[in-house]
Amino acid sequence: MRGWGLIFFVILLIQEQGFFPQVGADDGFMRTNGVQLLLNGSPFYANGFNAYWLMYFATDTSQREKVTSVFQEAKQHGLTLARTWAFNDGQDRALQVSPGSYSEQTFQGLDFVISEAKKNGIKLILSLVNNYENFGGRKQYVNWASSQGQAISSVDDFYTNSIVKGYYKNHIKVRVATLYLSVSLPLLTNDSTTVVTPCLPVSLLMSPLSF
Repeated sequence: MRGWGLIFFVILLIQEQGFFPQVGADDGFMRTNGVQLLLNGSPFYANGFNAYWLMYFATDTSQREKVTSVFQEAKQHGLTLARTWAFNDGQDRALQVSPGSYSEQTFQGLDFVISEAKKNGIKLILSLVNNYENFGGRKQYVNWASSQGQAISSVDDFYTNSIVKGYYKNHIKVRVATLYLSVSLPLLTNDSTTVVTPCLPVSLLMSPLSF
């Protein structure tokens, strides 16, 4: 249930700030009708795969061919959806090196992933944090706060400590959302345009077709 708490935290942030413009019915964004996913008014059947490493590899330009190959093969096999990490906090090839400090090279890697998905008609579920230590996740946020003198009792302080929440809120609001709004690529929030399933507890859906 902790994962769902994170979803609502991100959604609340987005809705309160009014980040995203309204989009039309035939705009390439996902919608729902009951339990049916819709794309441009027609049923959409998700047939997807996990590839957490795409941004990590794409950050190194010499490895981008692997990312391209994955999406091309996915298209050939009729896949329509990929779940991948859109975060890497404080580790090798970090996206967020420290709170509020970013690697433009890694953002360029993420841009490449989104671009290649778009070329091959693949929708993306971009996870913004996770529960594990790999790629930073919740533990990295609480470690950052601890290093600034915050009394941290466990990694679950990610949900309750005001400093930790501020780090994450600022990350989503100031950097990630603002960056992708600048290229007209809205994140989809938890309203009629969002698809979030129990097996994807810390993810939001982003359309690669809406540049």
